Amino acid sequence: MIDRATITGVILCGGEGRRMGGREKPLETAGGVALVAHVHARLATQVEYLVVSANRQHEVYAQLGGRVIADERPGLGPLGGLHSALGAVTTEFAFCCPGDAPLLPSTLVARLADALADSGADVATVHDGIRHQPLFMLLRTERRQSLGLFLDRGGRAAHDWVASERHIQLDASREAGSFENVNSEADLRRLDALLILAGADA
Repeated sequence: MIDRATITGVILCGGEGRRMGGREKPLETAGGVALVAHVHARLATQVEYLVVSANRQHEVYAQLGGRVIADERPGLGPLGGLHSALGAVTTEFAFCCPGDAPLLPSTLVARLADALADSGADVATVHDGIRHQPLFMLLRTERRQSLGLFLDRGGRAAHDWVASERHIQLDASREAGSFENVNSEADLRRLDALLILAGADA
């Protein structure tokens, strides 16, 4: 069994937002709140510590609480951000997720932890029934060295690195919509409507 006290959450906010004109996607609002604030609130109850990986707006992300870590080597994509953030993680495990995915399931980390413990794997990711979601990932922090070597060799794709590790995929097909993030104005409007509706039903 993997205890919550041994897990640090890493929220990935270091992207350049190219598909949205360079906007800082995690700071866009839906349901009246920044996307990253939704992620932070949902993740804070599932892990012991939180770290934000970000290359801009550090002072804004710092207001959420926890450390803000910039990429040691910019331009390496989400895995570069994860690698840098893992350097600040002192717990045995880390869970990472995108900062613009505000519907993060409230039990996801515990379920990934159970899958990891039961399988003896080093990395656990999510399959939503349609596609693999490798950036929703629980991993042993010691795999940072392996991740660094992958990046040194020119690797960038998260699914490629995960495939090179002892890994397991969690079946999350019943929550397929929970892993949506923002790549367009239409995505943002849809999430805004969903979060407003959820707030009204609360």
